[in-house]
Amino acid sequence: MKIGLPAAGWFALNAALVTSVLATAVAVVETSHHCRQMYSELQALEVAQWDMQENWGRLLLEQSTWAAHHRVEQLARKQLGMHLPAPAELRVVAP
Repeated sequence: MKIGLPAAGWFALNAALVTSVLATAVAVVETSHHCRQMYSELQALEVAQWDMQENWGRLLLEQSTWAAHHRVEQLARKQLGMHLPAPAELRVVAP
C-alpha cells in the first residue's frame, strides 16, 4: 500500500521547501551584514566618545587653571586696581 502525494504534490512541496531555505539564507546574510554595520558604527561612536572624554578632561584642566585663586587675585590687582584693605579700612557692621 502506497501512501503519499502525487508527483505534482511532491514537486510543489519541494519547491516550497527550497524557496523557504533560500529565503532563510538571504535573511541570514542580510542580518549578518546589518549586524556588521551596526558593530562598525558602535566602534566609531566609541572612538568619538573617547575623544570627547579626553577633550572634556583638557577643558576641566584649563578651567581650573584659569579659575585658580592666585590668578584671579593677580588679575584683580593688575586689571582692576584692587588691593587687600588695610586694617584701618575695615568696618564691622552689626545687625
